[in-house]
Order: sequence, then C-alpha cells, then structure tokens
Amino acid sequence: MSLARLAVAAVAASTIATTHGGADARPSAQHDSLVVTTEWLAAHLADPSVVVLDAVERDMGEDSLYRRSHIPGARLLSSSDFSVQRNGLALELPPPAAIRDLLERLGISDSTRVVVYAEDPPTATRALFTFLYVGHARVSFLDGGLAKWRAEGRPVSQAVPSVTRGHITLRVHPEVVATADWVGSHSTRSGVSLIDTRTDGEYQGTGGRRGLPSGGHIAGARQLQVGDLFLDGTSTLVAHDSLVKLYARRVRPGDTVVTYCWIGHRASLTYLIARYLGYPARLYDGSYQDWSRRKLPVRAGNTP
Repeated sequence: MSLARLAVAAVAASTIATTHGGADARPSAQHDSLVVTTEWLAAHLADPSVVVLDAVERDMGEDSLYRRSHIPGARLLSSSDFSVQRNGLALELPPPAAIRDLLERLGISDSTRVVVYAEDPPTATRALFTFLYVGHARVSFLDGGLAKWRAEGRPVSQAVPSVTRGHITLRVHPEVVATADWVGSHSTRSGVSLIDTRTDGEYQGTGGRRGLPSGGHIAGARQLQVGDLFLDGTSTLVAHDSLVKLYARRVRPGDTVVTYCWIGHRASLTYLIARYLGYPARLYDGSYQDWSRRKLPVRAGNTP
C-alpha cells in the first residue's frame, strides 16, 4: 500500500473509532479526540495552541500538590473553580458566564486544545464536562495522568507559567445536562439507557455515601463503577475494545446514555467515555442526591 493510501486509511480509522466507537478500531491519540495519550501530549507540549490543566479537589491542598510537581506548563485548576453548591446540592454547574471567565483566565481561547489530568480522574472529567457544556469542544482527558507521565520518565516542573487572558465564545449546550424531570419522563422509555456510576452498596441500597444512606437506584439503571474503566490501581483506561464491551452490555444500540452517581462527580467520567465511544450522552447533574431529596422512587437490589 502506498504512503498516501496508508495516510488516508489511518485518518479514516481514527474518525470511525472516535465517532462511532467501533470495537475493531482503537482510536489513536488524535488532536480531536476526547482522550489523548502521554505520548501525544509530549509531542505537543510546546504547541502554543495546547493548554494543559492540572485539576485538583478543592479540599486536597491543591496549591501544595500543584507546586510539588506538575507537567511543565500545566496550569492549576481547582474543582472550586468549576462547581457551585445550589439548592442544597453539592456539585452543580456554575453560570455559563462564570465558566467563560474561568476559561479565559486560564488563557484559553476558542481555538485552544485543552488537556486535563487529575490524581482523581473524575475531577478531570467533571472539568471537561463543564467546558463541553459551554461549547468548548476542543478538550481531552489525559489517559494515565501525571502518574503515567512520571513513570515514563518525562519531565515535571514546579514553575507556575505566566498566562495571557484568552477569549471564549459562549455556545451553551443544555442538552448535555439531564434534570430530574427529564430522567423521570425518559428513564423507562426506549431510546435511553441509564448508567449508575456508584458502588455496589449505593446501587443495591445496602450502603451509602459519606454517612448518607442509599435506598437503591433509579429504575432501569445499570451499574458501571469508575474502577471498571481503568487498569487495576492506575488512572490508565482499559483497552478501547474493553470499554466498548463495558458499554455494550449496558446500552442498547442507538440509545442516549444518561449517567448519574451521588452528586455528578464520578458520573462525569462515564459520561465522557460514553461520548468518546460515540454515544449521545447526558449527565444528570444533580444525580442521586437530587433524586432522593425529591423523594422520587428507587429500586433496591441488583435488578435494573
């Protein structure tokens, strides 16, 4: 096969894998992919159109963690910058204008490719969900994060980069968010597959979260825990064909995937991977916390 034909085939394979999530085509780390590898980032780290964000939990001493070690050029992003408490719910989307201001303060513009990593992967994917909500689609999750980057012997830094304010055009996408009313009216209909991103005890109704009991899960929801998506003890995703199989066992062909967890943190990961595999997807932002506060019905046990 000629070099030209090889190039065309490679582009086609990447497009199919990224858009449709075919089990026979593992996406390479392309510039337009929702997931990129450490190899890709190393090759593009000096690209001025690429901004890397080190996302940390608000209560984990983010400044000290960031200053201790980060990928060179990475900018600090605290979860307190992209989430708010509203109506008694712990983790909600900020107003679009506030998200735009955050992106611009981080030096991000419409043409910027944003790569996010975090010690806790859902912290990174919650940030990516927030950016997708306001229409900034050029975003990627760094597979393996800082741990994989360091394990490969790549450089780290303690320097804080200087930032020039960017410019973002708001293009809000409310369709990526599911509300309690939407979930209640769609959960038992064909065309929607619910994914519950919680532990066995939370899903079955035999346990809880941070002292709060769970009565079970939303009827029809199938469980997919965060740990199932990663190689044991790492923040590196399992092989693409394994991701495809995990979702295929829980999602009917052609369905919109709707993910939820307790507050919308862990479910941002299953949401992002659903999009990565080519599924139309929504995140129930209020998640089980909102559902239970409304005293809406749940189902105990293992049956969806």
